[in-house]
Amino acid sequence: MASENNSDTLSIETVAQIKYKNLPFYEVIDEVIKPTLLTGTNICTLAQFPEGMKEAIFKLVLSREQVNFVSMNRTISHGKFEYPYYQYQIRICQFIEPVPNESPDYMPLGLRIRVNTRECQLPLIPFNAQPELTLALRLECRRSADPIDCTDNVKLSPINYNDITINWNPDNKKYVFSMYLVKKLTAETLVKKLQDKGGRPIEETKNIIIETLSNDDPELATTSTYRFSLVCPLSMMRMKIPTKSIHCDHLQCFDATYFILMNEKKPTWKCPICNKPCFYNDLLVDNYFLEVVSSPTLKDCTNEVEILPDGTWRIYEDIKKSKITDISN
Repeated sequence: MASENNSDTLSIETVAQIKYKNLPFYEVIDEVIKPTLLTGTNICTLAQFPEGMKEAIFKLVLSREQVNFVSMNRTISHGKFEYPYYQYQIRICQFIEPVPNESPDYMPLGLRIRVNTRECQLPLIPFNAQPELTLALRLECRRSADPIDCTDNVKLSPINYNDITINWNPDNKKYVFSMYLVKKLTAETLVKKLQDKGGRPIEETKNIIIETLSNDDPELATTSTYRFSLVCPLSMMRMKIPTKSIHCDHLQCFDATYFILMNEKKPTWKCPICNKPCFYNDLLVDNYFLEVVSSPTLKDCTNEVEILPDGTWRIYEDIKKSKITDISN
């Protein structure tokens, strides 16, 4: 329930079409507040605020199921509740027409969010973008595009109202506000889900190798063989789960576990080989190279294999040693 009716001509049905960009480390359990257009009043309840700041107030009563998900799975540390498994998550995006398939998070200028009068911790403002700004000026800038965890401020009760107050500086853009109950996923869980997808078939990769290395056209052919590194470019250790995006056209892979762990700490979702976007849902384990790195014929010191035009492979170190032996003979 918002503090005022939307005066904008946009219909509720149009705004409800909003689908936020998928966040791999969060699984949506329930939609607590459906996508709603932010249309605030000029009456601001903040103690200090810039001229023209908008304010919208939402009143929310959680269902018993929504309360139990969080309250039954919280822990206590040093006398304070922590929420390691489930959380209430606020998301805000810009409204654009036609409505895209996925809308990325996008914060209004000068954003402030209070849940039951308590300030929510918001995404940071990138310091490298405008390092000369004072703290007061940075509060009026646009924050990083991330979800907002408001769990610690929410009343876990199916009978009491939660007041959500949002303030922002208008900038001729339209914004949509939503709230979700989400489950936090670990990197280990995401790796397991990736493995359960089944991966790219061995024959598919083999056919790509044959087509690439056995091309009759000398202008298209690359080389008679291909040296494939078994070392992950992220961990600098031998891969255990060779993976790449379905949109990458190179043979080289990276290790799924290290890639997902890296994006858990700092989500960039870029391929470490070609730097193209490499989102979690586009990842696929390459079963051909999974078979290679799992082969009992590999030695501990083997870091490369040689891929042959017929789609087979052999240990590169052995080939190199045999060539040296031939020369010495």
